[in-house]
Amino acid sequence: MPRDREREESEATVSPVKRLGVVMVRCPKTGRELSTGIEMDAATLEQLPDIRSMIECPVCRVEHVWSTREAWLDNPPPDTPALPWLFFNNRSAAND
Repeated sequence: MPRDREREESEATVSPVKRLGVVMVRCPKTGRELSTGIEMDAATLEQLPDIRSMIECPVCRVEHVWSTREAWLDNPPPDTPALPWLFFNNRSAAND
């Protein structure tokens, strides 16, 4: 088989690359966007259960309850405030 044809066939079998974004939430007091630092694709975010986490906001220093249903994907600038990595692992908020 010619080399070009082998390359075409192997490229055709490669699955499409999923675009990753950073999971973002908004401070309800200030309206500022906050980065969770967690990267994922849109399909995975949509499949997450409604997880709520209570965590101190790095912007206003008040504890808020955030939900995965309020989150969205973005590519924030480096100076965007970030939440601690345990945003999705926090069990102190009531979850259904």
